[in-house]
Amino acid sequence: MVVMLGDFLAHHRASSLLLCVFDGGMAWFAITRPMPKESNFRLYDWIISIGGAFGPLLLRPVGEVNDSLPLLGAQLCGQLIYVSALFSLNKSFGVVAANRGIKTRGLYRLIRHPVYLGLILSNGAYVVQNASTANSVICVTFVALTFLRIAEEERILRKDPAYVRYTLKTRWRILPLIY
Repeated sequence: MVVMLGDFLAHHRASSLLLCVFDGGMAWFAITRPMPKESNFRLYDWIISIGGAFGPLLLRPVGEVNDSLPLLGAQLCGQLIYVSALFSLNKSFGVVAANRGIKTRGLYRLIRHPVYLGLILSNGAYVVQNASTANSVICVTFVALTFLRIAEEERILRKDPAYVRYTLKTRWRILPLIY
């Protein structure tokens, strides 16, 4: 966050400001939420969750400002999807896969993992505007970890008959007609 704020103040790069505000909001939401009623202690789940959740914080601005209005729009759209999905989750938000209750309202009526859609769209748009080998590796790793996180979350949630019924109504995980 500090790096992104410093970049915005030095270069007036809008994509860095958006990412700074977004990351700050994510941190605030994570800090202020109540503790889960059940915990997941599988090391694999913790590794993919920590890497997937905090890996994008390693993204860095490139030397030249490459902000474009369509990509800033995509970045903002991803952040709005993410925030909207978080409000639907309310107190069920968590980093590591666990059954904190089945949510079916808001964007969850359309897709099963709107939080991840928002993060992929927002971080992907940032990386295109700040293209570097390091940012590309971070983004590809983040997306791969996201798909692993989805698989683990669904493995846990499928034990709940309510989630199985939900998957019959809401077929798509991230993108309708694709995945």
